[in-house]
Amino acid sequence: MKKLLLYSLLFISTVGYSQDVITLADGRTVNAKILELTSDQVKYKKTDNLEGPTYTVNLSDLTKIKYANGSEDTFTAKKSEAETTSEPKSDVPPIFKGKFDVNDPETAAYIEAVVKNVGAKLLERCVGKADNQTTEIFFADVFRDDAAVELFIPFQVKWDKGMANKQRWIRGAVIIDRSGKRTWKYQRDSGLTFGGCAKGIIEL
Repeated sequence: MKKLLLYSLLFISTVGYSQDVITLADGRTVNAKILELTSDQVKYKKTDNLEGPTYTVNLSDLTKIKYANGSEDTFTAKKSEAETTSEPKSDVPPIFKGKFDVNDPETAAYIEAVVKNVGAKLLERCVGKADNQTTEIFFADVFRDDAAVELFIPFQVKWDKGMANKQRWIRGAVIIDRSGKRTWKYQRDSGLTFGGCAKGIIEL
């Protein structure tokens, strides 16, 4: 009985000491007994179930094997599909990517939103009001400069009638660069009680 117990203890000690440790690409570790190691796979049994199934794993799914004798092998884990197919991140806004078509609903909506915002700011600075319900966008003249990475949007904003019952308006363009900066380019105005405000504005 004593000899059997001694043999059992020696067996347990040997198993615990002679185990290999497999580190998977996701960081998990497996206490194993390596059975076979090829150029692309490793076959093993788990040390807590040596009579159980034999497992096979690709070396590309491992980062390291630490053997019972203390030596180690390291491996380069394969990248996930998302990592290998994703494009490098870019700080260029979507409006500067792909084919530029002002008739595309999404592109037209973007341009209109920009002009409404800029027109309201222009009116607020020069007229003292932010109501911008009569902005006209000249879509035929909108263009994208792919070399300079700029978007040129000409527009005209109108507001209430002034002296001589004439409509007052400001005409110009907003230039948007890749950082989102909006530069105002004055062209002309109705000349009625405007005071040259729009001429002095550089950024909106």
